[in-house]
Amino acid sequence: MNLSLLAFSFNLTFVCMLGYGQDTLKTLPEVEVSAFEINRIKTLDLTSQTYSKEQILLNQPEDIGAVIQKFSGTSMRNYGGLGGMKTVSVRGVGSQHSTFLIDGFSLVNTQTGQINLGQIQTDNVESISLSVGGKNGFLLPASSYINGSVISINTFENNFSIETFKLKYSSRIGSFGEIDNYLSMKYSKSNLFISVFGKYRQAKGNYDYTLQNGNILYQGVRGNNDLVDWYSGATAGFKLKNEAKIKINYKTNGANQGLPGSVVLYNTTANQRLSTESHSLNLDLSHQCKSIYYRLFGTLNHDWLHYTDPFFLNNSGGISSVYTNNSYQMGLSFQQLIRNNVSLYGGIESRYSDLKFSSINSALPKRIHSFGLIGLNLHREKWKTEIQLSSQQIMEENNMGERAENRFKINPFLSFEKIEFGKWKWKFKAWYRNSFRMPSFNELYYNNIGNVKLKPEEAHQFSIGFSTTPLNTEMKVNFLVNVFANRIQNQILAIPTKNLFVWSMQNIGFVNTFGYESRLEINKLIGKNWYSEATFNYTYQYSVDVSDSKSPTYLNQVAYVPKHTGNIDFTLKRKDIGIHLSTTISSLRYSLTENIIANQINGFTLLDASFFTKIKLAKKQSFRIQFSVKNIFNTSYSYMRYFVMPGRNYLITLNYAIN
Repeated sequence: MNLSLLAFSFNLTFVCMLGYGQDTLKTLPEVEVSAFEINRIKTLDLTSQTYSKEQILLNQPEDIGAVIQKFSGTSMRNYGGLGGMKTVSVRGVGSQHSTFLIDGFSLVNTQTGQINLGQIQTDNVESISLSVGGKNGFLLPASSYINGSVISINTFENNFSIETFKLKYSSRIGSFGEIDNYLSMKYSKSNLFISVFGKYRQAKGNYDYTLQNGNILYQGVRGNNDLVDWYSGATAGFKLKNEAKIKINYKTNGANQGLPGSVVLYNTTANQRLSTESHSLNLDLSHQCKSIYYRLFGTLNHDWLHYTDPFFLNNSGGISSVYTNNSYQMGLSFQQLIRNNVSLYGGIESRYSDLKFSSINSALPKRIHSFGLIGLNLHREKWKTEIQLSSQQIMEENNMGERAENRFKINPFLSFEKIEFGKWKWKFKAWYRNSFRMPSFNELYYNNIGNVKLKPEEAHQFSIGFSTTPLNTEMKVNFLVNVFANRIQNQILAIPTKNLFVWSMQNIGFVNTFGYESRLEINKLIGKNWYSEATFNYTYQYSVDVSDSKSPTYLNQVAYVPKHTGNIDFTLKRKDIGIHLSTTISSLRYSLTENIIANQINGFTLLDASFFTKIKLAKKQSFRIQFSVKNIFNTSYSYMRYFVMPGRNYLITLNYAIN
């Protein structure tokens, strides 16, 4: 299938090049829609959840991970406050079954296989969405349609604008030595835009914590948790005479931080350090040729990581390891309207990755990962059907030792949706997806941990859901429920041992997940000047090991997956002044799949509150200030065993914009 799609892409490009002079393009005007307008016009989407720029400002998250945690169906693994590593599981399926996109480009790390959400900032984010059971996007990379879920981030710097000049500046001062500054500028004309941006953040991370060990309550201060990180870049976009769009952007980011490790037996001493640096260059061209939309794209990524442990007991007097991970991607995506109610879409993508270790006699793995996709959308007045077939081919090399097996896999997807019907605007959707993911380079080849015999994960996902809008007057109510069931074979479970850099990799065998997610949104206008909004999310996940009925872990909840999670957000504002309350709720979880008291991590409920106001300084200029108190009740809690989280802390945020 990859070869046929490749031939199609060459024919498509050739035909469209010949048709560049034809006046067949129909360009839709670019319109900015506020989150408030979206909430009051549409019912809840059964496929995706979206957080707007305004909602991000209200919560003042320290990173993207704190935003994603607000989505129903998600389970966060958080290793400690500002700068701490964060990964997410969606509906009980591991984080490597999720694709992360920024402005339509995939984030890839073949070394760890995981994207650290704690290093992705929110200052420049216009919207972030989580999609399952179908992708909420257009001309996305083929690989993003194959995974179980997609987290898509759209930024301020990468879009054409009708405004000639835009500027955004934000500054944050918070507890534990946090200082954070961000600046971005964008210049636009009718056929081009240029933007530059940069951010610098630092924190001491020396927060107080309380640890319960049996009947003894221990209090301490987190050490070796300092952080300095930054990112910067530039983007340019052009519209050609034939209305084709070209975008090119360069980004770089880095960090220098301590790795605080786990708090075990009152030992708070940790001396490990981690330095990272990343560079990426992205280029894409999008165009409409008659009834065919297509996009050509390419990405170059270079990631550098340095880990040190000067007190590690070995013959060389410590550890100083450097890892270099390169990846190169290119692909084509297309969509064609065959009839008014039938569209065809697909794409191809190829990704080359390699990893180099600084230690002698280490593995030198290389991987070529190819994707092919073809899909069909049938759209009638009251229903929609989608059929999709994709393929993955993985070819492995290792110049220093045994390599993992080459793999080929075909993944189907099928969905049926009944569009709004009845007085309450009911929606119904059912879908099935099969997804597959290869182990990362670390899981396969890392010294003393990697295992080239590690089996890939395969997930079968089923979902049935409905949404409704029972009220749509001065008060609007949206309600949604999705029931899901997953079957995961050879699930790979990563558990930290000494610290965030040293892990243990395990194949569990078979995992069954049953659960449901529910969302309730209530919006109400109170007179002419007051507005209130409340959001309720709740997720139940029964995710259990079913590998061996004779095993002591049979039908035990999988490690670090809580059964109950949820959050409640409430906003009340008068014109541009208001308050915002936010809660995060999680039931107990276990540090190992053996569900005994010794492995139990207590559940928690957190409450954050903030006060905000916005001042219009002049035409197209605005100033916003927000004061936030997080973890108001100073709750002692942790997501991961012995990785304690911050107590009560404060944050002041200033935002200035010209738009």
